[in-house]
Amino acid sequence: MSIDYNRFARVLARSLEIAEEPDGNPVVVAVFKETLADATTEYLATEKAVADATTAFSKENHEALQALASLDAPYRVARSALLAVQPHTVLPDTLKSLATDTDQLDAIRRLLDLIDDHVGKPWADAILDGEFGARAPKAITELTESIAANKQLSKAKFARAQVYGPTYEKYLSFKQVVRNAYGPGSKQYRRIHLRASPGASEAEDTTPKG
Repeated sequence: MSIDYNRFARVLARSLEIAEEPDGNPVVVAVFKETLADATTEYLATEKAVADATTAFSKENHEALQALASLDAPYRVARSALLAVQPHTVLPDTLKSLATDTDQLDAIRRLLDLIDDHVGKPWADAILDGEFGARAPKAITELTESIAANKQLSKAKFARAQVYGPTYEKYLSFKQVVRNAYGPGSKQYRRIHLRASPGASEAEDTTPKG
């Protein structure tokens, strides 16, 4: 069963709202401050970091894909030209046959280096002065930025996962206090209660809609 991190963030935000109610139960408020307040702040910060990193990666990945699409034909021309004049060269694979962005980045760099070794020869100069020479550096830049953004996203997700477990345990204890203080049918309890349901990716929220 996967964890619905976004839903848990909403539950924590609602827990904070309960603790900040003007006429809130003083025991509930005190327990929240003592046990869940700092954890909530930390977790919500990691949730925001993931959202920001996701947005950044989406942008960089889109730009990288555009650069790769633009480079694909010039790359194939340059690759075949190099093979025609240097038939014993071990060439990088075509871009579309490579499974990862790192492999694609390495292939572009490798092909560019191989052709750079023959600068001054008409065929090499024609490639470097043409579409491949113009588009390869941009593709390298965009792929490098996309890879870096993806690493930042992975780092943000890892940080969120690290704080999830301890925060969830504190949430369970706080929820029980809310249940006992306000009652299982109270608005406060329903808003932070999660119920597991078969086939769901994570516990289902029983808060009435609307």
